[in-house]
Amino acid sequence: MPRLDLSLLEPYFEKGEDFELTAEQYEEKVKKPLPKTNYHIKKKSPLARMAQEQGYSIQVEERIHRVLIFKREDK
Repeated sequence: MPRLDLSLLEPYFEKGEDFELTAEQYEEKVKKPLPKTNYHIKKKSPLARMAQEQGYSIQVEERIHRVLIFKREDK
């Protein structure tokens, strides 16, 4: 299976600030839908690994749309 291209998300992480992405924004940038379960998004997905490597955690909120919230973790 080919790897997801998450390179269009790198500028968000490089700013070093908290940020949010809607499911639609994620799909537009990555060209794939979000994983179905919140656990997979936060812990097991390539996006979760990228966030952790950059010092972020992911929260998922169900508003009108599913929203990913990336919070900078203090080390």
